[in-house]
Amino acid sequence: MKTFVSCLFMSFVACLASRYAAADAGACPGGLETIMKPFANLVGVRVDFVEEKRIALLKKPLVNRGTVVFMAPGNLVRRIDEPRPSAVWLKAGQLWVRDNTGERNLDVTKWGPANVLVNSFLYVLRGDVDSLKKHYRVDLGCDKDKWTMRLTPISPDLGKILRYMEISGHGAEPETLEMLDGSGDRSLTRFGKSDQHKRFSPAQLRALFSSAAAHP
Repeated sequence: MKTFVSCLFMSFVACLASRYAAADAGACPGGLETIMKPFANLVGVRVDFVEEKRIALLKKPLVNRGTVVFMAPGNLVRRIDEPRPSAVWLKAGQLWVRDNTGERNLDVTKWGPANVLVNSFLYVLRGDVDSLKKHYRVDLGCDKDKWTMRLTPISPDLGKILRYMEISGHGAEPETLEMLDGSGDRSLTRFGKSDQHKRFSPAQLRALFSSAAAHP
């Protein structure tokens, strides 16, 4: 009887150990700070992307191809080369927009929660842990050197325009960016291999933003 109870107890302990080991399998040692550390060391990055947008009112997804350039600490240019050339340039709280109607400048600091959304990918690229934790509940998952980060808005106002943002990658290399907005429309961006530790002059950033030609 004693042997039976002992075996039963050991089986129970083994079961618990197995369950907790499985729960910890996706844990990220060091948490968000460790994942963000390589980003905090970036000087500049250039990476091509393909974005697929699924909008409820459209039968087929919209597909955009273009380039993202980041220059620490606060310059982010996102340009679309295909199918309809356009670009946005975020710097120092100002958003420059270029499309077929011309260029215009917008003060995003007055946008409230939309300002947070516009700056969110910039928070990631510059390794801004404090801003991410301030505005989002951050859920992490890791598998060896790969990581996944789901950002769920803390503010109800931000939650009205963004349900969640999920980014995956390894090191300081983002691989995918998925967003589900408040209306239920979804976008998935896939990034290519990034060209890291590059410095971009203001003139180069302006050329990337302004040029209608692909890859100036």
